[in-house]
Amino acid sequence: MHEATRASNRLLAALAALATIVTLAAHPALAQLYRWEDSHGTVHYTTDLATIPTAYRAGARDIGAPTPGPPPAPSAPPAAVGIVIPYTGGPLVVDASLNGVPLRLLLDTGADRTLISPAAMARAGFDVTGGTLVHIRGVTGDAVAPLVSVQRLDIAGARVGPVAVVVHALPGASVDGLLGRDVLDAFTVTVDAASQRAILLPR
Repeated sequence: MHEATRASNRLLAALAALATIVTLAAHPALAQLYRWEDSHGTVHYTTDLATIPTAYRAGARDIGAPTPGPPPAPSAPPAAVGIVIPYTGGPLVVDASLNGVPLRLLLDTGADRTLISPAAMARAGFDVTGGTLVHIRGVTGDAVAPLVSVQRLDIAGARVGPVAVVVHALPGASVDGLLGRDVLDAFTVTVDAASQRAILLPR
């Protein structure tokens, strides 16, 4: 009887030891990180002391277990590209920005060049007195206006430029100018009359 008890105890001890081994295997210890420097002054790091050449092994320094770096910062959501413009059968007016100054520009696929009023150019910080004078022709007749280069126009989430704009006011208009084909060629314009909207998308 005593032999059976002792055998049972030995079996229980063996099972306990086996459980300890399994537990340790399931939770391995973190590897140590060693820092060593070769004869050229190059610093090396390793978790395996045996990989360090014998000549440098004695000078290797245990700097502890490697720790994970900080989690990556969440990436910013992509900027919105394209705009939807209400359409009720009349002209389409697009919100734009010049030097951070908001503009409202009439979309005109029949105009060759983009036109911005002198007042809007002044708000954006442009001196138009040095612009090249050009002749323009519109429904109100002929005129002479300066042609001024701007580095970029921000429209529908896209940056267009550099572009030469005609500096001239639209008679009787409540907008800051018009977008001509020189800028609109960079976009796809879709007019959906049934949904009473137009969509301006960068190409």
